[in-house]
Amino acid sequence: MFKAVIIGFAHMHVNEIAQYIDECPDFTLAGMADVPPETPENTQARYTRAWNIKNNSEKFGITPYEDYRVMLDEIKPDLAFILCDNANKPLIVEECAKRGVNVSIEKPMAVSLADTLKIKASVEKYGIEAVVNWPVIWRPYLHQQLAALESGVVGKLIKAFYINGHTGPLGKGAKHRGVSEKAQEMTDEERSSTWWYKNETGGGAFLDIGCYGCFFNQWARDNATDKPLSVMAFSGNYGTPYMNAPDNMAGIIEYKDSYGVVEGSWTVPQASLPTGPVYLCTDGVLFCDADKRVVAMNSYGEVIPLPDYEIHPAIKNLPDHYAYCKREGTPFIKTVTLDFNIQLMALIDAALRSAESGKKEEING
Repeated sequence: MFKAVIIGFAHMHVNEIAQYIDECPDFTLAGMADVPPETPENTQARYTRAWNIKNNSEKFGITPYEDYRVMLDEIKPDLAFILCDNANKPLIVEECAKRGVNVSIEKPMAVSLADTLKIKASVEKYGIEAVVNWPVIWRPYLHQQLAALESGVVGKLIKAFYINGHTGPLGKGAKHRGVSEKAQEMTDEERSSTWWYKNETGGGAFLDIGCYGCFFNQWARDNATDKPLSVMAFSGNYGTPYMNAPDNMAGIIEYKDSYGVVEGSWTVPQASLPTGPVYLCTDGVLFCDADKRVVAMNSYGEVIPLPDYEIHPAIKNLPDHYAYCKREGTPFIKTVTLDFNIQLMALIDAALRSAESGKKEEING
């Protein structure tokens, strides 16, 4: 049995992560603690930090610790799930690492490549294990789509395109897994007090959802042989004047024999956007329809039948995957590994730099 703790309630993904921990027979949720924000938030509406703490404390009957360091010292967990704001991740990982506690970091790994390398240094110095959780990893239809791409049924990849968006994580109509209700209405002042809307804490649409397009581009390629070369990106704030971070972004990623296009927005209804990535290939296209079914189409526009796809039992959620791999002695799926996420953060970092410089930026690392 693995003892798990949660550190940080800034991210609303904490609600589904806590549920997965509780439902996994190999895990017990032993404790929880927040990482207090430097600037207090003035709202306790649904999905905010205060609401997330109260929801999970009551749901699982656990009194939160005031200090996560005390919690780590007293509980001595096997794995800490880190769901603080993006900027605090290197510090939290270091505090866990020097106590010998393994970590699961909610995506993206950090706010920059420099912070990612700080995390790597802590992991290596203290010899702990670190994984990174991307919720899309656990979607069966996306694995089926990737398997179809790798089979060559529509030829060689030319372009991977992904657009992702909503009205903001605390925006109108926002809804997140692990909770049945939608976000409550908030004033601009209330939203602006949360970390999501502050550049200094790693908020904004770029790191929130623009990163998914980078993820899918790396996932669709053999990252050992087809690394991204450069990226040209753009970001701006067009509909959210009460925050100092971008609410929209777009980027083009250059590879040796292909390219990728990514877009992220906080100013659109989520239901208006396509589901999943689109892979344009030499002999056709792969996409997901509104019902999350994978569609393969040849160059004549004819649908190509795909075989039934059965997801591996280890692909369920992060707690179950961790427990399965430990129990069976098998490696983690590559998309949660440190190496994959360091390379991914190098791409995201270059996109961020490009948006700031207005120039094409090469990928470092």
